[in-house]
Amino acid sequence: MGGMRSFPLLLLGMLALAIGVGACHSGLDEAMDSYADARYPTAAAQFRAEEPAARRLNQREFAHYALYRGLTHLALGDAQAAIRWVGYAKQCADREPLVFGEQERGALLSAWRSMGHLPGEPASASLAVSH
Repeated sequence: MGGMRSFPLLLLGMLALAIGVGACHSGLDEAMDSYADARYPTAAAQFRAEEPAARRLNQREFAHYALYRGLTHLALGDAQAAIRWVGYAKQCADREPLVFGEQERGALLSAWRSMGHLPGEPASASLAVSH
């Protein structure tokens, strides 16, 4: 299943492009590296530590941060945090359908369904974080 292994790497590359990563390796890059390597506890801690920096991103970039932070929490079985972060990403996708590429949108909808929601069901503003 080499394709499954390359999926997180593809998502990592897309996030790096979305947040304009330059030559330096940021804390967000490290969080994404940990996510891509399935080191979810480390990724969750790194995403939490980088939240102040992530909140300075524009709304589109913050949506990507929220998606991957939510996917990380979902992988760890932290439903409450996953609902908040995936919910925010879903709200962004509902408002701006092209905010995520095809692969990321698929990951978002898969996470959304795994949390007991229907694909067309909108995210509740009360469940998600605010930017």
